[in-house]
Amino acid sequence: MDEERKGVIVKSASLEPLDITDEDMKKINQYTLSPLKSDDVFVFKAAIADTGNDDRNFEPFSDKSLENLKALYPGKTVISDHDRKSENQIARVYDTEIKNSDGLNQLVAKCYMVKTQSNGDLISEINGGIKKEVSTCCVPETVICSICGADNMKTYCPHYPGSEYKDADGNEKICTFLIDGVKEAYELSFVAVPAQPRAGTCKNFGVEKPKVEPPETDDTKNTEKKALEARLSVTDAFIFAETKKLENEKELKK
Repeated sequence: MDEERKGVIVKSASLEPLDITDEDMKKINQYTLSPLKSDDVFVFKAAIADTGNDDRNFEPFSDKSLENLKALYPGKTVISDHDRKSENQIARVYDTEIKNSDGLNQLVAKCYMVKTQSNGDLISEINGGIKKEVSTCCVPETVICSICGADNMKTYCPHYPGSEYKDADGNEKICTFLIDGVKEAYELSFVAVPAQPRAGTCKNFGVEKPKVEPPETDDTKNTEKKALEARLSVTDAFIFAETKKLENEKELKK
């Protein structure tokens, strides 16, 4: 699994079976080499993202991000456990749409898989509600901290999504990172446990945390001097031992 690439975020999503229409088949056949019929495929939909501020990662999407993902996801593959191997390809996204639900905009991806003997059990598990967790994987364009306003794709800020900080008025405020624009979408993936990083544990966006070198003091200078002396002492001992060894070998040859 390759989740450590800089700037990549992984989000959980849920899926449901979907009835096939003639319009669906037209869109599906844009990605096939030979035309398929409705009996050849199984389709399902996945709720990828929405604009709700109650995101469990504390990383909500903006409307701009949903529009970007809507354009990026058609044609992307569906795999297992974010393991990018050809044999792990299960399905493909053939369409996306943005819906309004309870006042929130939600991005839905429609996916298809070709019915085969090998994926019959998977289709039954999806229909039966056993396999229903998937994760999305994308790269944000802008990630705005709600505490300081920093874009964490360009600069590092010391705040972590989900942690509490005091605002300018001294009030406690939960930090969120608004994903305002997405520049790349990689895949959807079936997972046993959707990735939900806990707040404050890691931050892997555009830049690394600045490295602060400790100030040099007399103590650190003395420590470095002692370490150097110790290394030189070991080197001297080795040279002395090798010299004595050569002298002994010469004596034996006489």
